[in-house]
Amino acid sequence: MTNELDKLYKKNRSSNFGQEVKRRIMLGSFVLSEGYYDAYFTKAQQVRKILVEKTRQIFSEYDAIISPVSPTTAFKIGEIKDPVEMYLADIYTVFANLTGIPAISFPLFIHKNGMPFGIQAMVSRFNELSLLRIAKQLIALKP
Repeated sequence: MTNELDKLYKKNRSSNFGQEVKRRIMLGSFVLSEGYYDAYFTKAQQVRKILVEKTRQIFSEYDAIISPVSPTTAFKIGEIKDPVEMYLADIYTVFANLTGIPAISFPLFIHKNGMPFGIQAMVSRFNELSLLRIAKQLIALKP
């Protein structure tokens, strides 16, 4: 049975995952490997704890955090080949993932290059209904 399961995993992960997904899985495996666990993962957990606390402070005064999804407009599929440029494209979405807060993103407008520019809204943990209400209001403001 294990051999069949291994075959299934190999087939799915080699044919159904794109290069970027495979690259990120490998990076995650590297960071969690024995020799690098303390150097990277433990430090990242310490930083995460600080971010979670700062986020709690923000939400004690504000209902939501609104920010761009990325520093640029969307890019066409296959346009970006450099992995670092790919990571930088979603840098603003990392905050919600690190702090464990709900977030939603949607296109705000179409840039003159014809590609959408996205915005995201983030709210405190377990406050998804509020997030959906905020998103609905922001979408209604679109020109």
